Amino acid sequence: MSEDTNARIAALEAELVAVRRREAEYRVKMVQEFLDRGERNTYLHTLREERAALVRRQQESFADLELLTRKLEAEGERVAALEGQLGGIWRSWSWRLLAPLRALGRQPEKELPEPAPGVDGGDFTYYLHTSPFRIYREDAFTLRGWAWPADGRPVTAVRVSLDGRAFIGRHGLEEPEVLAQHGEHPSNPRPGFEITFPTPPGRHELSLEALVGGSQWLRVMRTSIWCEPKAP
Repeated sequence: MSEDTNARIAALEAELVAVRRREAEYRVKMVQEFLDRGERNTYLHTLREERAALVRRQQESFADLELLTRKLEAEGERVAALEGQLGGIWRSWSWRLLAPLRALGRQPEKELPEPAPGVDGGDFTYYLHTSPFRIYREDAFTLRGWAWPADGRPVTAVRVSLDGRAFIGRHGLEEPEVLAQHGEHPSNPRPGFEITFPTPPGRHELSLEALVGGSQWLRVMRTSIWCEPKAP
C-alpha cells in the first residue's frame, strides 16, 4: 500500500476510536442521569407520602375534634334533661307528701371532712407536645410539655387532676430548644414534664397543675375530655 492509503486508514481508525470513546462517555452520562433522576424521584415520592400522612392526621384530628364537640354537647343536653326531671320530682305533690316518712327513715348523717380548697389560677407560659384536645381511645395517656409561671417562681412538681384524682408526673426534663427561643429561666432551667394518667370511658374534667414555690398548686390549664375505647 501507498503511504497515502496507510495514512487514511490510520485516520479512520483514530476517528473510530474517538467515536467509541464519545459513545462510552455518553452512556456513562445517561446512566448517571438515570440514577440522579431515580434518587430525586424517590425523594419526591417520600415527601409526597409524608405530606399525605400529615394531611390524613390533620383530617383525623379535625374529625376527632368535631366528634368530641358533639359528644360534649349531647352530654350537656342529657344533664340538663336529668336536672329538669329531678326538679319536676322535687316539685311534685307525692314528693312533698312523702317528706315526713323520708325524714323518719333517714339515718343520722356522719360529718364529712371539709373538701380540699380549690386550686387557684396562675399566669403560665406553657406548651403541650401531646395535645389533650382529642378523643382518648387508649387505657392511658401521657401528657408531655413544658411550663413556667410568669412571675418567675420555680415549679417544683406537676400533676394532672382527673375528676379530682391527682396523678403526679415527672418534672425537670430538658427543653434546650425552648430555652434557646425564650431565653434562660434561672428558677426553671429544666421546665419539661411528663405525666401519665388513666383514661376510663366517658367524660372527665382534666386540670394540669403545677406546684409553684414548693407550697402552692396553681392551675396551668383545664378542659373537658372524652374517652372512648377503640371498637373491638
